[in-house]
Amino acid sequence: MRCIVTAVLACSLCAPSVSAAAVEIEVVYDRVADQACAQARGYEINSRWASELRSSLPEFKTLWAAKSEEMLAAASSITRKKFTSLPRSLRLTLCDVPSQAIDEPVVNMRYALASFTSAPVPLRYKVDTAFHEVLHTQLRRFNPATSRLLMRHLLESACVRNHLHLLALQKAVLLSMGEADALLQVIHYDSQLPSGCYRRAWAVVNETEDTYKAYVAELANAT
Repeated sequence: MRCIVTAVLACSLCAPSVSAAAVEIEVVYDRVADQACAQARGYEINSRWASELRSSLPEFKTLWAAKSEEMLAAASSITRKKFTSLPRSLRLTLCDVPSQAIDEPVVNMRYALASFTSAPVPLRYKVDTAFHEVLHTQLRRFNPATSRLLMRHLLESACVRNHLHLLALQKAVLLSMGEADALLQVIHYDSQLPSGCYRRAWAVVNETEDTYKAYVAELANAT
């Protein structure tokens, strides 16, 4: 994979600061709702997973509080879009459903638990996953209606195409914050997800040093 990170954003991505809406997105783990999910899906949530998640919840919340506001403000500034109607909560789950943002942002925490896997991912990666899902709730409102860049990838899966602008923006945000190591971590773990969708999407976004900037420019110019 070539040109994964650059030292700074090009001036073409520099824009007047547009603050994200001052909304605190509360991190929630609802054990009762999670058990209902598991029951509906015929899945069993091990009590050790729930115990470990509860013990790691304060650290996750601290990381989320430390990073989320800055990341959202950077995304708003870079795209020159005011993020409104941000979700009020971010739901964590141990049910066998993927991280998603259909009705609300949901982050599956199982692979961050030593009680679930012998090689748990860092909590910081799950914070970036949470940011990814929150971005979905915003970008669906101003994805480019006609995208010259997406026209080049008509043969890619819908999953890949639906993530190109988002991953490009996520990359731009992390680089603008000086978080190149966090970006590399996101790409590494995303690329291990079984569908292969994220691995392919990151490969497209990282094709050249400037590829991601073109996608971000389309977002910034979308009306």
